[in-house]
Amino acid sequence: MKLLFLTQRLDGRDAVLGFVPRWVEGLARECERVRVVALDAREDEPLPENVDVRVVGRRGRLRRWLRYRRILREAFADGFDAVLAHMVPRYALVAAGPARAAGARLFLWYTHGSVDRRLERAVALAQRVFTANAESLRIDTPKRCVTGHGIDLDHFDAAGRDPERPPRLLVVGRVTPRKDPLTAVGALERLVAEGRDVHLDLVGDALAPGDAEYVARVRAAVRSAGLDGRVAWHGAVPYAEVGELYRRASVLLHPSRTGSIDKVVLEAMAAGRPFATCNDSFPPLLAELGGDAARLQFPAGDADALAARAAAWLDAPDTAEVGARLRAIVARDHEVDALMARLVREMGASA
Repeated sequence: MKLLFLTQRLDGRDAVLGFVPRWVEGLARECERVRVVALDAREDEPLPENVDVRVVGRRGRLRRWLRYRRILREAFADGFDAVLAHMVPRYALVAAGPARAAGARLFLWYTHGSVDRRLERAVALAQRVFTANAESLRIDTPKRCVTGHGIDLDHFDAAGRDPERPPRLLVVGRVTPRKDPLTAVGALERLVAEGRDVHLDLVGDALAPGDAEYVARVRAAVRSAGLDGRVAWHGAVPYAEVGELYRRASVLLHPSRTGSIDKVVLEAMAAGRPFATCNDSFPPLLAELGGDAARLQFPAGDADALAARAAAWLDAPDTAEVGARLRAIVARDHEVDALMARLVREMGASA
């Protein structure tokens, strides 16, 4: 298979999409050739020999569209016979016509709780749509193929390392109301009021213009609660460095309400760290844990319940045992090379 991989950015240092080069590496093992088409790319990104890159650029909507179409025509003339659009339905829509004309197959990877007309159109045009779990693609279609996520176990391996003392809680994700870091700040306030010596690492930053106002609101809440000395603002942390923050944490707090399996929880699991989530996508994934699954969940927006869950994990004698079971789930169902192999296998079967 000669695969055209359409993505936003190819840069292992990126805080959000830094995992993409690892995906490309895994795809390259399974394909004759891989060509990455991205809006921008790190020039010195190390890549396998059978991978090349085309950069579309971000300037000018019409210029970007014309360059995208030119790159697609070039790829199909070079014999690329499959297209995988990563996360952005618009990429699948742009590629659909040229792919059809060239006799190439079109696929989409999508993991998010939101559904809009653009996604519906992309699903209609694609041969298969890959997603981490059923809740991550909320369109009822026979084209949906649930594959699990792709987590690099080595990158997040805690290698038997204990969390730091005094304990640190961790929140990872864009600072936006949907991610709800205010509930995490409220939980920290309650834990400190109980006399606990505990700190919070906030990893993530504003991405959209409207996010900056919300960041200011969260900072004000931290100051108002007298928690300035207990909250570390890390901003956007490069993917290459974020694993260290998981390793030193005791518990991941996940108040996000995005409605799909968030890979930050799987990253914590890969590090063998417990978490507390309100995301409604996780109960099916955790069902095999039995009674332990309830210890990992809390009602959305309930800072008291989140504080109680965090406190229970801070005091629990079996965190290492539960952490090992969590990591085993990721190893079995969400390992990156296994996912890449399955994607290529499924795309090949659609020929």
